[in-house]
Amino acid sequence: MISSRRLRGHLCTCLCVVASACAQADLAPDAAPIDSSPPLDAAIDAMPVDAMEASGFFEDSTAADFGGGALTDAVIEPWGAIAPRAYYTGGLRVRGSDTNVFTNPAATTWLAVEGAIFTSAVAPGRTVAVDWGSATPAGVGLTAGDDFTLGYDGEIYLEAGTWTFHVLADDHAFLELAPIGSTTFTRVASATVPTEATGTFVAGSDGWYPIRVAFCEIGGAAQLRLELSGPTIATRTRVPRDRLRFAASGMDGLAVAAFDDSKLLGSTQSAIDRTMPAARDYGTGLPADLGVTGADHFSLRWSGQLRIDTGGDYVFRYVSDDGQRLWIDGVRVLDAFDDTTHDAMTSAIRLDPGWHDLVIDHSEATGPAAATLSVVSGPDLVGASLPPARLRPVEARSERHDSGVDRTDRAIPDVGQVDALVVIDAPPGAKTRGVDVSWTFDHPYRGDLELVLIAPDGSQTIVRDHVGGATGGTVTERVHVTALDETTAAGTWRLRARDTVSLDTGTLRDFQLTVHHRAGRPPIAEQASYVSTVKDLGDMVTGYTSFSWEPRMGAGSSIKVYVRSGDTMDAVSAAPWSSPLVDPMAGSPPVLPRRYFQYRVDFESDGDGAAMVDAVRLDTRREVP
Repeated sequence: MISSRRLRGHLCTCLCVVASACAQADLAPDAAPIDSSPPLDAAIDAMPVDAMEASGFFEDSTAADFGGGALTDAVIEPWGAIAPRAYYTGGLRVRGSDTNVFTNPAATTWLAVEGAIFTSAVAPGRTVAVDWGSATPAGVGLTAGDDFTLGYDGEIYLEAGTWTFHVLADDHAFLELAPIGSTTFTRVASATVPTEATGTFVAGSDGWYPIRVAFCEIGGAAQLRLELSGPTIATRTRVPRDRLRFAASGMDGLAVAAFDDSKLLGSTQSAIDRTMPAARDYGTGLPADLGVTGADHFSLRWSGQLRIDTGGDYVFRYVSDDGQRLWIDGVRVLDAFDDTTHDAMTSAIRLDPGWHDLVIDHSEATGPAAATLSVVSGPDLVGASLPPARLRPVEARSERHDSGVDRTDRAIPDVGQVDALVVIDAPPGAKTRGVDVSWTFDHPYRGDLELVLIAPDGSQTIVRDHVGGATGGTVTERVHVTALDETTAAGTWRLRARDTVSLDTGTLRDFQLTVHHRAGRPPIAEQASYVSTVKDLGDMVTGYTSFSWEPRMGAGSSIKVYVRSGDTMDAVSAAPWSSPLVDPMAGSPPVLPRRYFQYRVDFESDGDGAAMVDAVRLDTRREVP
């Protein structure tokens, strides 16, 4: 492995001359030693030519060193590494401004929107179909529900063909799309209340297309709705969350989802916590700018990845008021999601250098609220909460959620039944891995009622079975259900209230559902490449003594490195790449030693594992004139 990965990329030259006739350091130049040995200059002149050599090297190990290289779905990380690009999958990046608005969307440019003074907050927009009413959009630092602008940007997945987009805005909005990998956008639609705008876009091939949406609210109610239809979606529908993503490489912090209920249920808002992720003490207050409406009965979920720089065994401590759950690399290592305080530690967890998945749940029932996750033992990070600079909001597929709410009041007939409905926008093919569900109802005789949860594929389980006897009034109940695991997650879920005894009627009020699953688009680029700049090693290069790189390997990832050389920069660019190198300490590279040298790093991933390269080094020899 490279001994020092933080040396600046440069040539380091040291002249190594062996001369046995240097014992008499006091002699003047060319003076004959007492033992009649020849003068020192004569000894040097008599040395073989190949003894007059310099050793040198270049090493790329900082962001500046790697800068200038060609990137294909790869990034140069700010701390000094190259890696495949990582994404927040399931939403667009959202920013907000409460100092700038626009009134003519057809004449407003994205450049003008970008010129607005955005707040420092950034949020993942999990949908582009929102009705805020008179409320203030959460997560982006706005201070009022009127006179604001939102900017959404990222990518949308489209199959080849013609797509039709519909934009409805209260008050103004426009939509732009660009070809894959391009920054040249085309205006697709501009909308002003109350008229919906429609436009088409032709996707030349299947893939991810850059998208941006600007929305402006002047006064009164606020609403934005983006819908589409096309080659694979025949019926017009809101844009599925699974078709949206934005690049999260280089972003600090964790994504945080907030729920207006203590068990990850109810209305939810999202943001990116870039200051104190999983290190919060709210006292008797509540999280700000997350849509939480009360200091009691809320819950939070932080999710993303933690970068480990020093591998070893780590123990985490999670102090929470109230309940807590913790997943690391898809394994639930702490599980006490209840209404009491906890101070818990994990067992020792082996973490190799690289990115590791985190999901941190916090439940608040009543009284003070706090949640702090820290490292208590290990080779790094001990004694501190998680530093934002070592976190990124890349949600792994090992533990994900999608939620919905039905707040329609529905009459429960005497000796009859009624269904409440929630549509879950989970990825296609997602299978249920646990369901959090709650309901509220009024009934004079609770024991009359049976409640049945029905999955989109028709599978069902009884979640309330005639309990409560003759007690009447309003009741809210919450359960976690595993009986429907491996059923279809996406689609319409039903809560069926059955009154099986005569004489009484009631009302089914709220139905709240959060479905857990392991599905979605891959958050890590499955194919990525970095091509270095051409390195000028100086003239008279006689050999490449070794070539090496410093990798961090995530499970399901691989790295291949290629090299080429030439007597001129143009010759290097025209030369074929070597056979792939997979051993980071492969030794001498399989190309002829020439003045100019270039390398290429190809990353492959299963979409979940992230590899990276921290440093690349070539050691050389060259003649000294």
